[in-house]
Amino acid sequence: MLEHMTGRYTKWVLALCCVCQAAVAEWVSPHPLEWESKAPAALLPFPKEVKWQKMAQPLPPAANWKLEKPQGAGAMVDQAWTGLLSELPQGPAQGEALRCRLLLDAGAADGAPEGYELEISDAGVRLAAAQEAGLFYGLQTLRQLVAGGELPRCVIRDWPAFAVRGFHHDCGRNFQPVESLKRQLDLAARLKVNYFHWHLTDHPGWHLECKKYPQLNSPEHRTRDKGDTYSYDEVRELVAYAKARHITIIPELDMPGHSTYFGKAFGFSMHSEQGMAVLEDLLEEFCAEIPAEDCPIVHIGADEVRIPNAKEFVSRMSRKLISLRRVPMQWGGPHDLPVGEDSISQRWGEGGEMVDKSLKPETIECHSIDSTPGYSNLFDPALLVRRWFFMRPCGVAAGDEQKMGALICNWPDIRVEDKRLIPLQSAQWPGLCAMAERAWVGGAADGDALPADMPEPKSHPGRAFASFERRMDALRKTIFRDEYFPYWPGSSRVWQVVQPVPREAMEATRAKVLAGRVNELPTRPAYGSNLYFRTKPCTGLLGMFSDRKPGCCVWALTDVVVDKAGEYPFMIGFDAPSRSSRRCSGVPAAGEWSQCGTRIWINGVEVKNPQTYRLAGKNRYERDTWVHPANEDPLTNEEVWWAHEPTLLPLKKGHNTVIIEQPYIGEFQSWGVSLISLFPRQHKVPHTSKKRTK
Repeated sequence: MLEHMTGRYTKWVLALCCVCQAAVAEWVSPHPLEWESKAPAALLPFPKEVKWQKMAQPLPPAANWKLEKPQGAGAMVDQAWTGLLSELPQGPAQGEALRCRLLLDAGAADGAPEGYELEISDAGVRLAAAQEAGLFYGLQTLRQLVAGGELPRCVIRDWPAFAVRGFHHDCGRNFQPVESLKRQLDLAARLKVNYFHWHLTDHPGWHLECKKYPQLNSPEHRTRDKGDTYSYDEVRELVAYAKARHITIIPELDMPGHSTYFGKAFGFSMHSEQGMAVLEDLLEEFCAEIPAEDCPIVHIGADEVRIPNAKEFVSRMSRKLISLRRVPMQWGGPHDLPVGEDSISQRWGEGGEMVDKSLKPETIECHSIDSTPGYSNLFDPALLVRRWFFMRPCGVAAGDEQKMGALICNWPDIRVEDKRLIPLQSAQWPGLCAMAERAWVGGAADGDALPADMPEPKSHPGRAFASFERRMDALRKTIFRDEYFPYWPGSSRVWQVVQPVPREAMEATRAKVLAGRVNELPTRPAYGSNLYFRTKPCTGLLGMFSDRKPGCCVWALTDVVVDKAGEYPFMIGFDAPSRSSRRCSGVPAAGEWSQCGTRIWINGVEVKNPQTYRLAGKNRYERDTWVHPANEDPLTNEEVWWAHEPTLLPLKKGHNTVIIEQPYIGEFQSWGVSLISLFPRQHKVPHTSKKRTK
């Protein structure tokens, strides 16, 4: 059992917290946190400038709202207005009409193309913007405001820090129906996201209609979703649907890599002379079908491939697109073909490149979009959200012509049987919330050290992140109430972590921990429901103990307080499988918490895992499975801890000491602990000693 804190140790913890706060003081919120705490409803992304008035008025029913819109306000405004009315109380009009005036004013929000000014007063609602996009976004903010059940009086001036705020789906590996994509565009627009990167082709197949070369759509050349193809009519339909929500679609026709199907269909490679001629035909056909004004950017991939004629290939494809009045876009990572001088570079990274999670501005020499903080399929939900929240797109507070913004990607390389599970297995919506917040709001400082080692809850970064969690949780219950949203606020949890010990010292250390002699061991505090000791190599080996190697073990201790005895629900996890390469320790065996030897004690009594799994003890992959048959075996929710049903743990009334032993057995393991309580809770600072070191 943990000993009670003495005055001496209390003073030490308080002093240590001050040191921790100083270490992370460079990260600051771009706006006063008081603005968020006083907000009558959850706003995400948060506005640039806001003044809250003390009084609010009851929310009138939809029948009372009277729209006055200017000439020039078209489909975008109509779509947002219809959405607003659908969320208001229904029924007959009551009392006076609520006047809602929309104005196109070149000077509104300093003329920012997507900016707006929103004022709610006794006179009604006044929304002004320089362009229709600003009116659309002002209405999105109004929709979030009324979700609080009242009509708050306020004055808001708002505009985005970055021009590009996007999300990506790989529909070349896992085809998703157009209706599903429409639903996702609806939700993304609510967060003021304005680009959708649509990955249409990959190794399994060319999933875009092809009239000149129908063999590209033949099931015999595909390995997945063999009968699924997006017709040009469907592409036009989705492009128009997105445009009405101020979202521009960027189609990606991946070349010359990720093209196994191409060789099967033609018998020659994309980078051959014959292949390049075919690709030029394909680009011509696409651009003839989809107008430039609706689809101005076309992505040609050019990633993860080495060819002898790289410069020639890039130049030829780029010139072709430019001749078709399109802006070329390419992947700009270290494993890709050189980016053409007239192309947009979409930067990404892995391994050591992930340690500094956002682009360094001095490395940007062309039009660039930042995807370096990480993909939705790579991290678990908490680390994904933290990385995007604390980053700065392109390493700057606000964008310019070259530093265009950010785009979060989802690459479910592994075959997914039920495509509706993709947002669950890859935490799509929590990640998008964090990206949307940072790319719209911008940031005064970067917090590289914070995602894998959270700051003390009372520090400025800690309070900012907790406020963001609360706002995101409110949206989970409103905007995302019908969606998979695997994220639960937990930044306030406090841990005492015993520093890693080698395998030969595990038994002796365990004995001291269980005997309550933690004060004899080197420890450090840690914060948040999700602890990261050392992530996998593909994520940059991030974490509190990033310099340690497999063959050691840590103990994490926390205190859970409940009002009465009973079984309480928790989300519990100890590894994060990549949804691309499946590298992971696998599904726990019967009664076990993981395949890594994890053990849990509550109040000194060891607790076994009550969950039962169909794949118990299976699906352990110590190496990447990129070209392994395992990637054709559908990913299951059993392999992803945040997709499990909650686990019930026995707690007594009052304080409960939870001790988790977590060994580090191999670099295929994402070494960490997640213990998320799904009920109202209090967190007590546990007994701590020694100094905070790595």
